[in-house]
Amino acid sequence: MRHACVVLGALAALSLAEILTGPAGLDLSVLEPVRLPRVLGALTAGALLGVSGLVLQTLWRNPLADPYIMGVCSVSILSALCFYLAWRAWGAPYVGYAAGALLGAAASTAALTWLARRADLLVVLLTGVLLSFAAHSVTQLLLLALPPEELGFIYLGLQGSFAAYPSGPVGYAAAAAAIAVILAIYLNARHVAALVHGEEAAAGLGVDVRRAAALAVGAAAVAAGLVVALVGPVGFVGLMAPHMARWISGRQRVDATLAVTAMTGAATALAADAVVRLALPREVPVNVPLSLVGAPAAVLLMWRYRHARGV
Repeated sequence: MRHACVVLGALAALSLAEILTGPAGLDLSVLEPVRLPRVLGALTAGALLGVSGLVLQTLWRNPLADPYIMGVCSVSILSALCFYLAWRAWGAPYVGYAAGALLGAAASTAALTWLARRADLLVVLLTGVLLSFAAHSVTQLLLLALPPEELGFIYLGLQGSFAAYPSGPVGYAAAAAAIAVILAIYLNARHVAALVHGEEAAAGLGVDVRRAAALAVGAAAVAAGLVVALVGPVGFVGLMAPHMARWISGRQRVDATLAVTAMTGAATALAADAVVRLALPREVPVNVPLSLVGAPAAVLLMWRYRHARGV
């Protein structure tokens, strides 16, 4: 409990600093329409990615599982762009983009879950990375079908930026949806946690394996798809937040680390956005600072895993 309070305090301090600081000072015309949605986007995306990473690491028994690294975000973007191109003529591009992002995340998560039951960690990891490259390449080809005046909107969504988070009722509704996803995982966290021992062991503990696995896949996919639809791909938060939460709390199980993981993910996203806004000379994708920290963290985690396995 004490660790959660410390993380919550840091999260509150970061949120206030993000809202109150900037070149325009305390101008009210900037706070509500510009800074508040950006902070809400970082909080929502960070929490969702942290929880998604935690669930995937448990479900796949893979310490390097992350929606960004494993290609879930890339497939989600590709599917969203396909839906956008198809729905553009129907007059509802945003709904189509969001629906495509969710469908792509669900399909890729389900496919990788199927593979994780039949292959070892390295095969699944390499498949996810290659899937990410392939989806990214097809996405670049599809961008050629867009008229030049629409490339700015799509480009922002492809790079990952909390500035893209929608303001007003849409943004508040998205935050409410994120809370609902996290709450659904929390209410079933013990059943999901049992999956880390394997499906047979979980069934022996009295867990409805199919229901728990379906919930884990669905929640992780919805979390990743929502993030892509709202702010674009955000890397390495889903990888780092669960490990930081385990280190902070001293616990390993999903039900014991879920809340701390969500808060740690939100704090990580806010910190990265603060670097982008206040420390860099111009606006850059939030993946720049996250990758500079997340890539070495991934190497360290891989080395620790191989060392623990004696490989």
